Amino acid sequence: MKRVKKYITKIDGVSALLWIFILFTVVLFVYLSKINSYIENYAMYNNKVYQLESINKDMNNFLLQQASFVDYDKINKKVTEFYAGIEFLNLENSPYVFSVKYHELVKNVDEANREKVASIEYFKSESSQFLYSMHYLYDLNDVISKSEELDKKSINAANSSLLGLMKYCVNASIETTDIVNNLNTLNSLDNDYTKMFVGHIKIDLKRIKKFNEIRTSQVEDKTLIALDRLHIFIDKDYQKNIFIEKTIVAVLFVVAFIILFILILMNRRSISMRDELLGFKTAIENSYNSIVITDVDSNIIYVNEIAQRETGYSREELIGQNPRVLKSGLNDESFYQELHDALAAGKKWEGEFINKKKDGSLLYEKSSIMPIFKHGELVNYIAIKLNITDYIVEKDKVKYMAYHDALTSLPNRLSIEEYLKNRLPVATRSDSKIAILFIDLDRFKTINDTLGHDVGDELLIEASKRMRSGLRDSDMLARVGGDEFVIVIESPNDSYSAAHVCEKIIQLFSEPIQTKSHLLNITLSIGVSIFPDDDMDYIQLFKYADIAMYEAKDAGKNTYRYYQKALSVEAHKRLDMEQALKIALDNSELYMMYQPKYNIMNHNVVGLEALVRWESDKLGFVGPDMFIPIAEDTGFIIEIGLFVFEQSCKDYLIFKKSSKTLKSISINISAVQLYQDSFIKNITAITDRVGVSPSEIVLEITETHIMKNINQSQSILKSLKELGFIISIDDFGTGHSSLSYLKLFPIDELKIDKSFVDDLPHDKNDVAISKAIITLSQSMGYVNVAEGIENREQELFMRDSGCLLGQGYYFSKPKVKDELIDFLKKQYS
Repeated sequence: MKRVKKYITKIDGVSALLWIFILFTVVLFVYLSKINSYIENYAMYNNKVYQLESINKDMNNFLLQQASFVDYDKINKKVTEFYAGIEFLNLENSPYVFSVKYHELVKNVDEANREKVASIEYFKSESSQFLYSMHYLYDLNDVISKSEELDKKSINAANSSLLGLMKYCVNASIETTDIVNNLNTLNSLDNDYTKMFVGHIKIDLKRIKKFNEIRTSQVEDKTLIALDRLHIFIDKDYQKNIFIEKTIVAVLFVVAFIILFILILMNRRSISMRDELLGFKTAIENSYNSIVITDVDSNIIYVNEIAQRETGYSREELIGQNPRVLKSGLNDESFYQELHDALAAGKKWEGEFINKKKDGSLLYEKSSIMPIFKHGELVNYIAIKLNITDYIVEKDKVKYMAYHDALTSLPNRLSIEEYLKNRLPVATRSDSKIAILFIDLDRFKTINDTLGHDVGDELLIEASKRMRSGLRDSDMLARVGGDEFVIVIESPNDSYSAAHVCEKIIQLFSEPIQTKSHLLNITLSIGVSIFPDDDMDYIQLFKYADIAMYEAKDAGKNTYRYYQKALSVEAHKRLDMEQALKIALDNSELYMMYQPKYNIMNHNVVGLEALVRWESDKLGFVGPDMFIPIAEDTGFIIEIGLFVFEQSCKDYLIFKKSSKTLKSISINISAVQLYQDSFIKNITAITDRVGVSPSEIVLEITETHIMKNINQSQSILKSLKELGFIISIDDFGTGHSSLSYLKLFPIDELKIDKSFVDDLPHDKNDVAISKAIITLSQSMGYVNVAEGIENREQELFMRDSGCLLGQGYYFSKPKVKDELIDFLKKQYS
């Protein structure tokens, strides 16, 4: 019974109504068939009554015959047919089998017909006797006509009587009065033949009278009347029943039409629902979410395409399986218990699965599982799942990246601060020390700006690997800035002191670093602070290590320094200088001075060296040896360099007006400027705008700068040379350059560094070096310029050694614009 009920509940309204419509249609067709059968029966019985009326008419015609010869077989057949018709009307399967009125009317027809049949039988019998009598009378009349005893009148009377009867036999009208009068005439005769003739005539007249009575009785035909009544009854009954049947059929048609109309409406609704479901199906199939539907036993009955793609299983592999096929084991039992409890209570459950794909990889899914009820009975479960694997991975990655450097994968500043925040209290309790090493790559910005960030990134990665290789596993290495690294050493001792680590790290960088396209020499400057000696706060320890690192840079780089309190003062000075330098250009605090470059032989001014100076509103005069390195480290040198170049070109045009021998102006170019992508474009734009020929501009480049990246330096200097600029190597002899590399550059001028000129002519080494440089320059076609000539002896040595040009305080100190104009004018006055 339960299964039947379950089956019934599964029948939807459309199906139920469709079955009702089919049943109504069947009933309607059955009823129409019944009506058709009823109409056929009516027609059959109606025709049968018509047949009986026709037969009755034939029998009436028979009875209306005169006493002539009749075919009795024909009338007998009609009688038989009539009785057969009565028998047909009385059949048990008659549609009127339960109608008393009908059977009464049929009975009346039968009774009336029996009376008529009796008259027919009488007529048949008497008619035969009448005809026989006529033959006998004919013979008697013949005898009477030949009798001699009778008179003519009597014979005529006999002939007249016989003729009258003979007329009746042929259905002619006769006057029996005449026959009776003739019989009276014959009856008075005493003749045996006439007496027999009269006797037969009288008998025949009685028969004729009886025949006439029978005919008269047919005027009111009882059988016909009974048949008419039966006919009327059948017609009325048919009309009444056919009306009822038509009404019922009409009702059935109306009901069927209503059902059909409802079916059409429901079908349209079903089509709409089908289209909607098709839309849902399309949405499900093309959803970005995995859709899984199970039966009440949690067996999978449907999965969409995205579910197959994300799990790696095909539809065939999943259908019929329990969703536990995806179980990874990383969700604990309480997780699944919560899920089962929610679904068992008929509630929606939401949570995150850690499932496993077919290939074994993890699949993180945010899921909503809902029970589906129909008529209050659970029929399915549907799970809508969103793949959040990328989100989880990205979340872990973001968490990782929050504490790690994206380029080197080393811990970042936040990570090392968290580390120190936790470790410093532990070190305090254990009375141990922690060393913080702040490391900066020397001149990394120059490499980064000149060779590009991709090369700089490669250098940072390789540098981090080298540092890591020189540390213990317990030591922490972090990248805290662009080229800044921090090393934390816990419990440093004599055998593994901070100094030992610094020396080891510096030694690791004694060999060049090979990137994909460059072999780069790099040095380190390291500052060291110690917990708890220098401070108890990690922020201050970072600051102190940073200060010590700048002290290492000031000491010539490629070394390390421990923090000392006195360094904090210098660090603050440097910071103040950086802040002041940012606004120096805007406040017009930078200005130009020019030192003449002269011909040692005749003391004519042939060139000028442009020198930038800074008079700060806050700091006062700041020497170039102090602010230029800061400008290079911070990148301010780019703006300062363009200012120096443009101002020098403008002033040079003015200076030329005051000197006939002035041929060029020398401008110092920083390595940061030289390797900037837009350097050549910027300076050529200035020369075009100001109107100075590049052939009048000497670009002074420090020897050590061009040797750091020989290939790129060669390419840039070649481009500058092709544009007409004069290339000068400044501070030559201090960079330990290789002559084999030097010859590759398009050099026009070599400047002998002041350090080789200071002790001339007394220091033998300086003498040897200076002469070697001059000889080398002459052999290679370079012009020599001696820097820092401060006395007559130095000038004479250079003149005698073949150096043509010099500059220094002996000839002229650097001068501001107006002073230099006056100096030039006096020289040629």
